[in-house]
Amino acid sequence: MIQSYVLLGTLGVHSIEDIRERKITVTVTLFSGIVGILLHLLFQNQSIFAMLFGMVPGILVLALGRITHGQIGAGDGIVFMLTGFYLGVLENIMLMLLSFTMAGIWGFLMLATGRCKQNDRLPLIPFLFLGYMGMLFG
Repeated sequence: MIQSYVLLGTLGVHSIEDIRERKITVTVTLFSGIVGILLHLLFQNQSIFAMLFGMVPGILVLALGRITHGQIGAGDGIVFMLTGFYLGVLENIMLMLLSFTMAGIWGFLMLATGRCKQNDRLPLIPFLFLGYMGMLFG
């Protein structure tokens, strides 16, 4: 349970950064990753292989960002690697689907109401935060 709150706190901090500055602080992510390793050593809720395999979707998001020339931010891929490290691959994919769905609905509503243009960028990490809250408390 401690891992859940550490990840939730990290996503909360990154959400604020993503909204305000459109970037994340790698130091926060690194610190959260180190805490994740220490918590794994203490509680061992999943195997180290499950943790590393959970990072694969984040690596794919990073690759997609490179292929699309930055249409998907590198920070988003790094955060998905972190969430995968904590959650494992299946829960990380579920979080991704939930987050992308919420972001898509929000983007559609913003476009439909004329509050943004088609090429405007939305911060994704707040939707990760909301999605993870839904997974935890829903």
